[in-house]
Amino acid sequence: MPKEKKQKVKTKKESILTKLFKKFKANKIAKPRTTPQIIRMFFRDFFENSSIIQLDENHYSVCFEYQDISFSKANYEEQESIFLKWVEYLHSFNYNDHIQVICSGKPVKTQDYKKNYIYDTNNLSENKSKIAKEFNELIETCLGNKDEILCEIRQVVITTKAESIKDAQDIFMQYQLRTEEKFKELKSKIRRVPIQERLAALYNVFHTTLLEDDGITNIIQYAKDNNLSIYDVIAPKEDVSLREKNYIKIGENKFIRALYVSRLPKSVTPRFYNRITTIENANIITTLNITPTDPAKVIQKVNKKISGMKTERLEKIKKANKNNYSYEAVKDEKLEDSIRDAQALRDALQKKKQKLFTNNVVICIQASTLDELNKVTKQIKDIGNEHMISIYNLDWQQLEGLQNCLAFGWNNLQMQRSLTSESTAANVPFNTKDLMHPNSIFHGINLVSKNPVFCDRKKLLNGNGCVLATSGAGKSFSIKIIIEQVLLRYPQDEVIVIDPQRRI
Repeated sequence: MPKEKKQKVKTKKESILTKLFKKFKANKIAKPRTTPQIIRMFFRDFFENSSIIQLDENHYSVCFEYQDISFSKANYEEQESIFLKWVEYLHSFNYNDHIQVICSGKPVKTQDYKKNYIYDTNNLSENKSKIAKEFNELIETCLGNKDEILCEIRQVVITTKAESIKDAQDIFMQYQLRTEEKFKELKSKIRRVPIQERLAALYNVFHTTLLEDDGITNIIQYAKDNNLSIYDVIAPKEDVSLREKNYIKIGENKFIRALYVSRLPKSVTPRFYNRITTIENANIITTLNITPTDPAKVIQKVNKKISGMKTERLEKIKKANKNNYSYEAVKDEKLEDSIRDAQALRDALQKKKQKLFTNNVVICIQASTLDELNKVTKQIKDIGNEHMISIYNLDWQQLEGLQNCLAFGWNNLQMQRSLTSESTAANVPFNTKDLMHPNSIFHGINLVSKNPVFCDRKKLLNGNGCVLATSGAGKSFSIKIIIEQVLLRYPQDEVIVIDPQRRI
């Protein structure tokens, strides 16, 4: 090769390396050294009026909260209908988007929470006051005696790539209309989560006390009034320790651990997701990270892979014939399985109109002691083992795991698994509908979610009700309890008892 040509090739290589180095340097995230720098990892900017958060230079996210619906105890036809509608919703996104489906517990002070459900004993007669106190003891027992109660919230976070905030607003408006329409078909309601709630959730994760306990009602206004950046307000005052490989320590009494689902069995059911999201007495955030892929590129890649594996098989056949033995006798079963799987994937993408998604499942645990953290971790891993699912700690990536778990829309973990639409939708993010109407009647415990049932039938689409049970199970007693609560809660209502058999 001539000297001049060699020099040109060398210069070209140096130019490419220079560009790569500059790109790496521009995107490199420095190791955070202060707590405000840690908070900066979660968002770059926010837009209060549009409830949009900017993650980096050209990625924006918006959050929707949705109501749970009855899925676990629905019949097969209803479950299939919900599943197919969820698949349709996932298909509505393109490869520039990312979807987070989050189930978490929102901490609320128990005393404040109980005020919405217990009976006010003031201005009651002696007998009514005695009955009301008995009901209050029963309700308080069901709600527990901890300082905080975790109210389950379910959210969908949509991240998209856009040139500017205006473009992001237009894209998110379309997605909001589409999301409202689809969740209406699922008989669920959604609302757009304002910026303050998203920032408050991050504040509560990094602090040992709640935002309202610190006297902050408006976190954005508080930052302005005190001439602070929003990162300074959210940043914890306690020391954040990242020295341990599998948990984060905040202060002396808060521990956080991020886990990820590594291996899945060939068949997955919604049972695993529902069990993880209904673990009692544990502050757990479960996040499904779902990213669509470009269909054209995926099919091209699959065809190329199939062609390569068939070429490999042909070489093995030629080698077998050359040595005078049958390929069937020494067939490479692993290669044959890979060819069949790749062909099945191609058929699913081309003939069954499925899409391919990259997925990961991140689980974040918050606890007040290390023993409690380890106990909940073992409980989650045991549930995974029961369903033949491997769950591991995110060693030395705890901060990144937390970043990908919270409702901001990040998806930068390398642990990704490619699944078709149906496999992705197997973790249907619905379990059971909880009835938690304030100042209503206590009906017992929801056997699926383990939450109390407080129902005001006047607020339901159909206010009728019935009590069904075997003989001697206590139907009449249950009706009497309901009547007592009606007279206490709604003294202006009339109760008419019709008992043809005179059993009451």
